Amino acid sequence: MRKVSHIEDMKVEIPEDIKKEMDEKGGFNQVKTSVSMEEIERLDSLLGVLADKKRLMMLYALSRQRMCVCMLADIIQSPYSKCSYHITRLKDMGVIVAHNEGNYLIYSLTPYGKNILQVLERMKKVIK
Repeated sequence: MRKVSHIEDMKVEIPEDIKKEMDEKGGFNQVKTSVSMEEIERLDSLLGVLADKKRLMMLYALSRQRMCVCMLADIIQSPYSKCSYHITRLKDMGVIVAHNEGNYLIYSLTPYGKNILQVLERMKKVIK
């Protein structure tokens, strides 16, 4: 399949109303490049982290209470090693953070994590 850089180079027919809409928006190239790949990659990474039931359970639990790993492991019904893996994924995405309290690491949501949960709550209202 040959890559084309302009819609005019494609051998397809486009409905006139669609062509008119595109022209009003600056043309096909403008529409095509209006969302950066960097944005798409960040969203893909975030959604990949959030697309796990155990990590979602952890986020919702942490929205109610700071917790240590033993509490999180109990909530997601996983051994510490698996729980640690999920914690790492959430920390790497910037949605949770750990603080030392004596011999314990206490996990909590970051402001970014709280914002993500607010978005998830709004999404729940529109899911069919």
